[in-house]
Amino acid sequence: FPRLRSLARPVIAVGSMSMTAYVGHLVAIRFLGIEELPGLPLHVLLCFIAAAMVFATVWSRFQQRGPLEWLMAKATGLARRIC
Repeated sequence: FPRLRSLARPVIAVGSMSMTAYVGHLVAIRFLGIEELPGLPLHVLLCFIAAAMVFATVWSRFQQRGPLEWLMAKATGLARRIC
């Protein structure tokens, strides 16, 4: 299903760098000073989702992993050599 895969590319990209997306959302929430998450307006949620999808799609064109996933792979690679 190549057409379906191309339509799902942004979702696949976010899934391949979920840790980066989670941390990015936390940083954005902190940066924006949002204190009440349950009362968050729908447009803010949609902006978070769109930003994560755009970032992940663009990043995945140049790199296979997200920045934090890459860092985690390097850290665990060092630990694997020690043990």
